[in-house]
Amino acid sequence: MNCTKDKYYETSPFKCKFFGVIYSLLFIIGLPENIATCCYLLYNKGNKRLTEVKIYMISLTLADLMFILFLPFWVDYYHRESDWKFGDFMCGFCGSLFYINTYSTLCFLSLISFTRYLAVSRPVETAQSKQVVRGVILTAIIWTGTVGASIWVLADSKKHTNEKHNATSCFEDYWSTTGKNGKDNETQKINLLVIHSIMLLVFALTLGAVIANYVLILRKLSADQSALRLSQDKLKKRAIRMVLMVLVIYILCFLPYHLIQLPWMLLVLDIWKPFKCNFRKTFNDVHQVTLGLMSINCVLDPIVYCFLTEDFRQYLRELINYHRNNCILRNKPKP
Repeated sequence: MNCTKDKYYETSPFKCKFFGVIYSLLFIIGLPENIATCCYLLYNKGNKRLTEVKIYMISLTLADLMFILFLPFWVDYYHRESDWKFGDFMCGFCGSLFYINTYSTLCFLSLISFTRYLAVSRPVETAQSKQVVRGVILTAIIWTGTVGASIWVLADSKKHTNEKHNATSCFEDYWSTTGKNGKDNETQKINLLVIHSIMLLVFALTLGAVIANYVLILRKLSADQSALRLSQDKLKKRAIRMVLMVLVIYILCFLPYHLIQLPWMLLVLDIWKPFKCNFRKTFNDVHQVTLGLMSINCVLDPIVYCFLTEDFRQYLRELINYHRNNCILRNKPKP
């Protein structure tokens, strides 16, 4: 096979159908799910007190909502067989939301697991107001960091679109790392390697934090066998269940992408040069699948910290009954 640059990064035709279906389902399921979660966190009368973990949950829900609200743009893009019709800025903006959602989610999930550990080891201190201040400060740092780091995407939106075969690609111009006349742009290569290395570092640090908190909770509970007979038994069980589910999200959604990201980037930058085009194509296909898996986190997040709790299920039942009763009263014939 004649292995030209275009063929290096060619993906299978399944890509457009795959992302079209995945993003459509995420929008249909994730939008009402995250709106219900946001309403529960902000307006639940049974638990109006602001806590550190609640701050992280609200921020995580907002990050997921921002990503989900703009998924129809990507659905349209893949429905048109990778043809972007919304301009350079919107391409950069929608792409930046992907990075903001991914890495703010990683940070907030790790902080949620940390607060669950504190709830088990130091329940009295966890309820103090100073923990709320810490939550506000850390949340501000995470939003500033993720949004600030994504500015590079918006700063030069034209780099992320490319006219080819009467279609405009968005965030698929993998061969743009070569400069004019086919000469490699070494500076751009170094910049991309640094950016993706930082992304991998953030993932590794947050995953390490989640695993450490899970192990510490298990050790705390095993060291204090009488804890299972205390009044805080429910809180401790909920803490260990939540951290375990967070770990599952990391392994299911984020781990495959970050395992393959570095070798894929070396392939794109032509630092790793396998000879077979079919291998490159297969590797790109696997990379696309891991991107789809990572997007599923915006549907799984609310299940972990809301839908699995009895409080949320009770809130949802009350909400449904309230609207059902209102509907019955409106439709009831007046005497």
